[in-house]
Amino acid sequence: MRRRDAMRVSVGALVALTVPARAQQLLAVQQDATLDKVIAAFTDGTPIAEGGVSLILPDVAEDGYRVPVAIDAPQAEEAMLIAPGNPVLAVLKVRFGPLAGSQKLSTRMRLAQTQDVLVLARKPDGSVGQVARAVSVVVGGCA
Repeated sequence: MRRRDAMRVSVGALVALTVPARAQQLLAVQQDATLDKVIAAFTDGTPIAEGGVSLILPDVAEDGYRVPVAIDAPQAEEAMLIAPGNPVLAVLKVRFGPLAGSQKLSTRMRLAQTQDVLVLARKPDGSVGQVARAVSVVVGGCA
């Protein structure tokens, strides 16, 4: 094994060890937070305007274990997906870097119950946009 290969393995191991710990730390901070605290932490006191971001969700989710969601936040630096009816309110927080081709995201999430899911998006000028969508959940996906 060459020294260069050993350095690559060492850096990879360091990244693998620090990333899960950081994710757990963020989860522990927000696990007992209220909706107002989660929103205030994201907005940092900035007034929220309606619009500026779109949220695509099904009206009825037959299975709360895997609900498809898509976010389109043109020109946003950061977006947060919040499900107030879940045990952990902040489902997703994403930052779009300067090399991002577009500020779009699609994934699946769990929903515990019927609720209004909302997305907050911060633009480069500091303004924050919001949109909310109601989702009817037949079988809850969070225990």
